[in-house]
Amino acid sequence: MDVARSLSAGPGGGCDMRVALCAATYRRPEGLGRLLNALAVLELPGGVELEPLAVIVDNSAAAEAQAQVAAAAQSFRWPLHYVSEPRRGITFARNAALEKATALDCDFVAFIDDDEVPAPRWLSALLTVQHQSGATAVLGAVEPVFPAETPEWLIAGRFFETHAFADGAEIDDAHTANVLIDLRRLAALGLRFDHRYALTGGEDTMLFRDLRDAGGRIVYAADAVVYETVPPSRTRLGWLLRRWYRTGNVEAALYLRGRRRGAWRRPANLLRGLLRVAVGGSLFLAYLLVLGFGRKERIVRPLYTLCRGCGILSSTFGWNYSEYREVHGA
Repeated sequence: MDVARSLSAGPGGGCDMRVALCAATYRRPEGLGRLLNALAVLELPGGVELEPLAVIVDNSAAAEAQAQVAAAAQSFRWPLHYVSEPRRGITFARNAALEKATALDCDFVAFIDDDEVPAPRWLSALLTVQHQSGATAVLGAVEPVFPAETPEWLIAGRFFETHAFADGAEIDDAHTANVLIDLRRLAALGLRFDHRYALTGGEDTMLFRDLRDAGGRIVYAADAVVYETVPPSRTRLGWLLRRWYRTGNVEAALYLRGRRRGAWRRPANLLRGLLRVAVGGSLFLAYLLVLGFGRKERIVRPLYTLCRGCGILSSTFGWNYSEYREVHGA
């Protein structure tokens, strides 16, 4: 049963709630600048006494973002905290953000990426849905913003869009590109990001799966929108195929860590991977024969299933793709 707290008005019509707006950054000064500018103009919800603050975790070994954050802090709307985490990997950076927010006695953390900018009502929408639901985590929407030279087939295929749900709907998983988390509830459950996924990604999927298994609830805030800047290096078929392969790696790891563990799970994973490769490959050939190259987005879509199958197979044997060794965008 979820016993997460919710924002609730006190006797004076409000309450003191401290929320840390957290982002990890790695060699993206332009993206970080856009993010800080957008955070500074967020709208706050009415009816509560809210104390926001920002935490930027620099994951570069040379503390490359320190001067930029220090300069922004001079005139920032709220307290702006800089944390250096030289150990390379997204799990180290996000755990450092959780530790800093805990040290600052925060009630909630809101995670956003350094290649995103929030809509003005982003934080307000997250908090409103949390207040209404009392959920442990609230996931928001991520909308891609493409560069001018993006191929039409890639936009038409909607490959960068995330699943959308009704406002307040309870959902099964979440990610850290746009999420509000009850920090005290997370600490009570003893949950942190797993360093085995520091460079492969999938650490957020693992954490929210564990949160759900422990009785936590995740709900969706349809109006909590962030806009993700898609760099040109990600608007290519090769990047999509690698991303889908990596999601297969994560799916396999989740399956192997299932509640009912046993020796049978590894051969079962092999069968799942082989099935996806067979189905995806067959559909790809069929679409290619029927459509030729006239509808590239339709032809590419079965490759999602095929690549995830390959990712499942490779992860079953311990071979994983470290997606976050490479930086995309500035």
